Amino acid sequence: MPALSSLSQHQLLIFWTELLVIVLAAVTLGRLLRKVGQPAVIGELLAGVLLGPSVLGKTWPGAFHWLFPPDVVQSGLINAVGWLGVGFLLVLTGFETDLVIIRRLGRAAATIAVGGLALPFVLGLALGPAMPSTFLGHQASRLAFSLFIAVSLAISSLPVIAKILGELGLMRRNFGQITVAVGMVNDLIGWVALGGIAGLARSGTISPGSVAFTLAAVAAILVFSFTVGQRAVDSLLRWNRGRTESTGDALAIVVVVSLLAAVVTQGAKSDAVLGAFVAGIVLGRSRFMPAGVKERLESITMAVLAPVFFATAGLRIDLSVLGNVTTLLWTAVVLGVAMLTKLAGAFAGSRLAGLERREALALGIGLNCRGAVEVVIATVGLSLGVLSATVSIVVRLVISVQHHSDTFPSSG
Repeated sequence: MPALSSLSQHQLLIFWTELLVIVLAAVTLGRLLRKVGQPAVIGELLAGVLLGPSVLGKTWPGAFHWLFPPDVVQSGLINAVGWLGVGFLLVLTGFETDLVIIRRLGRAAATIAVGGLALPFVLGLALGPAMPSTFLGHQASRLAFSLFIAVSLAISSLPVIAKILGELGLMRRNFGQITVAVGMVNDLIGWVALGGIAGLARSGTISPGSVAFTLAAVAAILVFSFTVGQRAVDSLLRWNRGRTESTGDALAIVVVVSLLAAVVTQGAKSDAVLGAFVAGIVLGRSRFMPAGVKERLESITMAVLAPVFFATAGLRIDLSVLGNVTTLLWTAVVLGVAMLTKLAGAFAGSRLAGLERREALALGIGLNCRGAVEVVIATVGLSLGVLSATVSIVVRLVISVQHHSDTFPSSG
């Protein structure tokens, strides 16, 4: 058997059709939402909901099942495009991240991160035991289930935060930088927590060694990236500048460095997008980066790849579960707890950090953005038998509603 198996003609036809339909719907709805003053990501997520089981699956089931067959290989193809999108979106976020500002705001960011994580986590942990036993998966302990709920309520989504900040032109402001810093901490804690809880679900105990390894590996990656890695990137880009004036080769270097960082962080049991974000910071700090490289990467990422990612998140949502009164009630409860506790916790942390009320409110709303990490938590919980299919969809539905409701007010 060859090392790389070929896809069938039918699989390729479905993939290209999926890509065409998703990009067309996501870009169209994204532009429509921007015209009414909303971030494009809301339209992109809505495109996935319309194409998913909630709308297309109900109104034209034949087309839905042909376009999105229950095939791991088929779904993996479009998901791979989406993950490339979120990875390069984080690279672009890294380009816009100013470490001098974040260093100056470091204490404030830590205070806000603690406030924004602690309150929703504690109340999520209290909410878990009160939820119906039918929401538990077939292999779930109540503790593991409650921890999954708590973490999904506590963390934010750096990719979604970054995209909205970029569209609103806030990335270079102090407010944007501190929001990105807090979002990065949230994502990191989310991935570490997910690893520990998954271990609990599998073996009945949390492995301190596994958690310590992930934290130590991420710390080592960060130290290496901003010392040896920065010098290596500078040398590579300086060599390239002396060899050619074309931005094409520099763009290739950006892609290779970003993919390498993604591989290393994924191998460290963290998340590839964290590595992509760090790579973006290192690349963006280099004084040898040619003008125009960021714009070339941004054009394909924002026009095609990132919209695919956000649309595929919407595809996982099935609104038909709300036909059950109990599920509807608990969806409202989980959504309310998730939004209010994140807002209150982040607001309190922001005020303790010395931010004005308007900025504190904007941060609380901004950190309510959910996305990649929560989708993975729901998927992992379902695969481990901790969450039932219904509650997994409830978590994804809460993410969808928060995409629609979380729009940053002006921070003054």
